[in-house]
This record gives sequence, C-alpha cells and structure tokens, in this order.
Amino acid sequence: MQVMTAATSGSKQLEYLLAQIAVMQDQMAFAELYTATRGKLFLTVLLIVRRWDLAEEVIQDVYVRIWLNANSYRSSSGSPMTWMITIARNLAIDLIRMTARESYSDDSVLLEIPSDGLTAVEAIEAVEDHRTALKHQQNMQSALQSLDPMRRDLVIAAYIHGESREQISKRTGVPVNTVKTWIRRALLEVAAFLRNMEKQEQIVFQAAQDTRKDQSARAVPTMSAVSQAGAHAT
Repeated sequence: MQVMTAATSGSKQLEYLLAQIAVMQDQMAFAELYTATRGKLFLTVLLIVRRWDLAEEVIQDVYVRIWLNANSYRSSSGSPMTWMITIARNLAIDLIRMTARESYSDDSVLLEIPSDGLTAVEAIEAVEDHRTALKHQQNMQSALQSLDPMRRDLVIAAYIHGESREQISKRTGVPVNTVKTWIRRALLEVAAFLRNMEKQEQIVFQAAQDTRKDQSARAVPTMSAVSQAGAHAT
C-alpha cells in the first residue's frame, strides 16, 4: 500500500482544484486554491520584483493566468505548485524587463519630456519611484545576504528557481521536513531583517528632519534681532 505524505496529499488536492477550475470554472475551488498558494507565490514574486506594490500587481495577473490556463496543467510536467511558481516567476521577470526598458539611468531625460507628457512634479515623482525601487532591491539583497548560506540557497532555489521542497530534498540530501523548516525560518529571518531596516530608516529620516527643523529655526532671525540690526544700521 502506498503511503501518502502530507506533501503528496497537498499536491493531489491542488491537482483536484485545478481540474475543477479547468472543467467547471469552479469559483469555490479557485478561492481554495488562492488561499492555499498565495503566500508562496507572493513571496516568489516579491523576491524578484523587490517591491511590495509591484508584487501585489503581479500576483493578481498570476491568478488570472492560472484561472485562464488551468486546463493546460499536466501532472507529467511537475507538481501543481511548481507549475504555478513558474507562472509567477515568468510574469515577475517580464515586469522587471519591461521596467528596465522604460526606465532611464540618466536624470537628464527629464529635460527632454514634451509639454504634453509628464509635468515636472510627475517627472520628479517618477525618478523618486525608481530610487525607492532600488532601495527596496538593496534591502532585499541585504536581507538575503544576512542569512546562513545554506538557508539562503534554499530560499533562492525555492522562490527564484521554482524548485519544490521534494526536489531540493533530493538534490541536497536533506529530509523534506527539514527543508521546509529551514525555509520557513529563513523567511521569518528575512521578514524580521526588513522590518528592522525599515525602523532604522525611519529613525534616520526623523533625525534628519529634526536637524533640518533645528537649523531652520536658528536661521530665521527673531524680531528682537531684526530691531537691533535696524538700530545699529541707524
């Protein structure tokens, strides 16, 4: 008798849900599939695009693609999770490529914007968005670099290369449950690192704001100082 592991059982359930979506356009099955897979797919996208807002956009497209193409899934090509991660990775990479084509590294391009294009404020905001995206990328890279090398490799294998836990286990010789535990802990470490980075940036930003306010307050002459200056002038 074949023993069905939790992973196998979960994979069979996802296959069943995809079949229900493909054949019956079953919205209840789709909702269940969404709940079961969103966390993993969202993180897959986030690790590529490095921005929460962009990941939210991509993940919507991912589930539209899953809904429309559920009938194209074949178990012979891999597990349902691997199939969905591949969709998520491809859409995330497409967005990065599109963004790269549309962005400019030289800010002088702002001088070439036609009168019916972006306003000056919109152009500045576009540059700021680009810089913010770069900052998010740097933070994510720093978070991954802070991980133990083994755990970092596992996260990259699972969420960048789309390997299943079973494939990672077979390749590394580490038991599946251990792989799952290490990845889960690594993701918690990444989340904690990013939260800490955000807090530090807020502290630095607030300190800079306070310094500017203090400097501005000292730079503005008081009424008595103006009166004294006028008296000396006369």
